Amino acid sequence: MELRVIRNQDGFGEIQPQWDGLLNKLDPVPLPLSCAWLQSWLGAFAGNAQMEFRCLYSQGHLVGLAPLLKSRERYRGMPVTLLHLAANGHSPYSSVVVDPDLDPAQTREALERLTKVDPNEIGLFFKIPRRSSLKAFLLDQSGIGHESVGEKPSLVTPVINIEGDWETFYRGRPRKLKKSLNHKLNRYHAAEGFDIALETVSTAQQSLVDELIDISSKSWKSAIGNDLKSNHRSRRFLLNLISEFGASGQLTAWIMRQSGVPVAYELHLAHDEIVYPIRADFNAAFKSYSPGSVLEYTALKFLFDNRGARQYYTCADDYWYLSNWTSDYREFCNVEIFGSCTRLKCLYWLEYRVIPVVKRLIGKQPRKQPH
Repeated sequence: MELRVIRNQDGFGEIQPQWDGLLNKLDPVPLPLSCAWLQSWLGAFAGNAQMEFRCLYSQGHLVGLAPLLKSRERYRGMPVTLLHLAANGHSPYSSVVVDPDLDPAQTREALERLTKVDPNEIGLFFKIPRRSSLKAFLLDQSGIGHESVGEKPSLVTPVINIEGDWETFYRGRPRKLKKSLNHKLNRYHAAEGFDIALETVSTAQQSLVDELIDISSKSWKSAIGNDLKSNHRSRRFLLNLISEFGASGQLTAWIMRQSGVPVAYELHLAHDEIVYPIRADFNAAFKSYSPGSVLEYTALKFLFDNRGARQYYTCADDYWYLSNWTSDYREFCNVEIFGSCTRLKCLYWLEYRVIPVVKRLIGKQPRKQPH
C-alpha cells in the first residue's frame, strides 16, 4: 500500500472523484466526510492548521482516507502539536474510512498507516462512532504507538427514522410531548400573520440568505457571539455550503415569517436520503410562540407525508425534548493518542491517571453544611 498526503485544497479537489467514490461504498454515505462538506469546512475553520489529508492506495485504487489537520495547540497549558480530524461543533461526526472490501489484515494495515501519530504529536480522533472498528483499533494498546491512549465521551445524537405514516408515528409519541406541542401549535395558529415556507437555498445572493443571517443576529446566540452575523467563521461556512451544495437542490430552509418579518428557520442539508438540520435559529422576540418547536414539527410531518428521506439526523446532543421524538441514537466519542516522547507520556498520565483520581477524591469530600 502507498500512502499519499494532500496538503492543500487544490490537491484535494483533484482527487474528488476517487475520494467520493470510496465513500459511496458506505451505507449511508457519510456527509461530513464528503469532498463538498470538507471543502466548505476547511474554508471556514481550518485557520492556520496544516492539511494532512492521508490517502492510501493499493494498485492505484484509493482504499483508505483520513481527513487530518496538524496545528500547534495548548493541552493543559502545555504547547503541543495536535494531529486531529477535520471536524468541530458544526460537524455531525467524523471518522477514518477504509475500503470495506479489504480483508482483516489489510484493514489493520490501512488503519495503522492512516492514523499513525509521531512521537512528538497528540492524535485527536474527534466525534468518531463509539461502536466502530476505528475506535476498537485506536484503543487497542497492544498496537504500535498506542501505549498511551484514552477515550472521552462526545455526542449522543438522536435520529428519527422516517418509516410508516405520520399519524401512526405521532400517535406513538409520549403524551407529554403531544400535549406540549398541541398547546404550542394552538397558540401559533391563533396568532395573526404567521406563515411557514420550505425554500431551496441555491445561491448566496438570495434574499433568503439575508433573512437567515438576520434571524440569527436576533437569536440568543448573539449574546455569546455565535450568530451568523457576528461570527464570521460560521457565516463563511454557511456561504461555502451554499456554494458547494446550492446548485444540487440539497440545501433547503424551513422559514417562518410574521407579516413578512423573518422569525425562525431550520436549515436542512439532504444527502443519501438523510436530512441533516445543520443549523436553526429564532428571533428571541418571538420566543413565546415557540417557533423552533413549531418548525421542527412542521418539517418532520412533511418528511413523513412526502417520503423524501429515510432518516432525520438531528445533529444534536441528547437533549430532553429530542428524546421524546425517538429512542434511536448514534453514540460518538473522542479518542486521544499521545506520542511516545517522555513529555507527552507524562501529559497522558496527568490527563488519564492523575486527574481522574483527583476528581473522584474531590467528589467524595463531604459538603459543608450551612450554619
